[in-house]
Amino acid sequence: MAESPLVEVERIAKKFCRDLDRSARHGLLDIFAEAVGRRRPGELRPGEFWALEEISFTLARGEALAVIGPNGAGKSTLLRLIAGRLGPDRGRIVVRGDAAAIGDLGVGFDPLASGRDNARHAATLLGLGRRESERQLEAILAFAELGELAEAPLGTYSTGMRARLGFAVAAHLAPDVLLVDEALAVGDLAFRRKCMQHMASLPARGRALLIVSHDLYAVQVLCPRALYLERGRLAAIGPTPEVVGAYFEARQGDLVRALPAAETPGASGPAAADGRAAGPFRIESLAIEPLDRERIETGGAARVVLRYVAERDLEPVAWGFQVCGVDLAAVLANGIGATEADGVRLTAGRGELSCEIPRLPLFAGRYALRGGLIEPWTRGVLALSGFEDAPCYFSIATPRDERHNLGRLSGALVLLETEATRSMPLPEQSARHVTGGP
Repeated sequence: MAESPLVEVERIAKKFCRDLDRSARHGLLDIFAEAVGRRRPGELRPGEFWALEEISFTLARGEALAVIGPNGAGKSTLLRLIAGRLGPDRGRIVVRGDAAAIGDLGVGFDPLASGRDNARHAATLLGLGRRESERQLEAILAFAELGELAEAPLGTYSTGMRARLGFAVAAHLAPDVLLVDEALAVGDLAFRRKCMQHMASLPARGRALLIVSHDLYAVQVLCPRALYLERGRLAAIGPTPEVVGAYFEARQGDLVRALPAAETPGASGPAAADGRAAGPFRIESLAIEPLDRERIETGGAARVVLRYVAERDLEPVAWGFQVCGVDLAAVLANGIGATEADGVRLTAGRGELSCEIPRLPLFAGRYALRGGLIEPWTRGVLALSGFEDAPCYFSIATPRDERHNLGRLSGALVLLETEATRSMPLPEQSARHVTGGP
């Protein structure tokens, strides 16, 4: 028979009130209504809103689950509900076994007491018995890497040292379910690595781990499964790379909605207003489209198409395009027919120029496409699109996997592919020269 999950969350909802006075009145009415059996928690009263609504999931023994989402999505509220600090207004939560929550590290520390005394008191407050606290004390102090400063007053510690002590205490709890709220970025790089390794070991020891975090790198390393909250509702749940990818795409959608209305996605704007449109050559439209997939993706093939109107034949002509970020700073550029020998021909009437991009090296995001027709001899501009008028806006999607998610976390726009990666030892003399030795 399959073991029951350690945490079951079934269609829970939680509401809050924006107004403090109304919240106090509602609370008194709730106490009275519950006493007489007439409370109706499913209804919103003036000033109330749903912080969480219709959330369901399970967490099994040996499993790690990440909860991600923007600020105000309800992540910390969900953790407090599971920890028992709040009660749901609808639905039910079942926690089998002990649960402990790590939130604000070091809350309740006494700045006049030593690090050792603070560790002892904090361990007791977090649920360890007195004997267990004494037994774990040296391990806690060693984990925090305080050394001789363990006997110094906490008020002499840096902020990072206090956080390290707080995490060290929390790390030595042994609950069946550990709930972590934004407590991963602690201390320097070496200590953060130690924290990550400790968290990663918990599921292997039969614990269940639920992490609320904005650190999308950490959750992809620690948690095979993730839950994405958006405005108190469940937006996605599943394998972490896919859920993080969905979160990226939703955040990019916010940027798209913030664009001015005149910048219509997917189409170039009207002709330039400086008189070039009245000349013998005009760019009618500029677009980019996928070749081998239903949407434009990182690494996929794409085609750039420029449609023009010409009053007469002209040869040779150079044409090119720029791919820009939404701030219109160029990211990629290309010129075709830049010399007389390799120029293209414009035919009187309406025509089309196109080129193919075998592998698009851009990460997911919102981009702008601008182009132009140039005369190679004089470098004179024949027609432009997207410079003095609105460019063609388009979106690039990225596969939802860990490699591409990490690239997006770095803030990079271009995915550079390399070949022939090699690893070889250097002679001892060369190695000393490289490292600055004598």
